[in-house]
Amino acid sequence: MTEIDFALSQKQDTEIIELVGTVLWNKASEVSSFEQLSEPEKTFVYIDIFEGELNNGGLFDFFYNTSGAFAHQVLDAYQAIGADESAAIVSQAIALFPDLPVSKDLFIRRQLLSNLKQTVLDEWEKLETQFFISEEAIVTLLIDYITINKTYFEY
Repeated sequence: MTEIDFALSQKQDTEIIELVGTVLWNKASEVSSFEQLSEPEKTFVYIDIFEGELNNGGLFDFFYNTSGAFAHQVLDAYQAIGADESAAIVSQAIALFPDLPVSKDLFIRRQLLSNLKQTVLDEWEKLETQFFISEEAIVTLLIDYITINKTYFEY
């Protein structure tokens, strides 16, 4: 039984997600960067990164921190798992960013964010609320995605 099979055999969805995350972050550390993972694995990681930032500081922090370099990949990740509502929220958040596409360069993003209008911050706050009250089954969609793409998650 592979580690992913073991993770998927858990009874609680949160346990599955936590175990898959642990497997992928361990694998990423062995290959030097999560960007070396397969596309399906990176899909999981992009969602993990985004939701971690959103829960710890919101959209401003997401764009301000190194995670903001992956804004467009986060959007692609939600689309890949079929999370249309979340993808729409991320798309709207990206559209509010002052310069598109969102730069991968941390210092450029921070410079742009230092001059951000309050109206953008207010809109981002509304989008955060939409995300948190959404009833979209992200965990279920993610588990289904992992199951369908299981061979790409082998470790």
